Amino acid sequence: MFKWIRKLTIDASRNAKLDAELQEILTEGQRTHESALAIRDFLLKVLQEDQDGAEKFNDEILTEAANLIEELGAGAFYWMADIAVQMTNLAKCALADVPTNVEAELGKHASAQEIIKLVVRV
Repeated sequence: MFKWIRKLTIDASRNAKLDAELQEILTEGQRTHESALAIRDFLLKVLQEDQDGAEKFNDEILTEAANLIEELGAGAFYWMADIAVQMTNLAKCALADVPTNVEAELGKHASAQEIIKLVVRV
């Protein structure tokens, strides 16, 4: 009987540990999703400001960028640089008339917003 009780205690402890690990994975996944949304929304805002002819590097957008980097860390900066590289490769393909998955999914007349939403999937 003691073996049975001991086994139940070990199983309960193991289950609690697995539950905690699963919760940690889910929390990290949610945090990553929220970070991706914040970065995509920032890129869309910069694009909109560019289309509206707003002053580049204005105080409001720089403050928002600083807050984003402070909140998300260096990964946010790296992720934006990676997105810029992807966009550059898309432009290079477009100039060389090389078809891409973006063109296949969105067509030749996709808006810049649609391209960002496709490239930065969340």
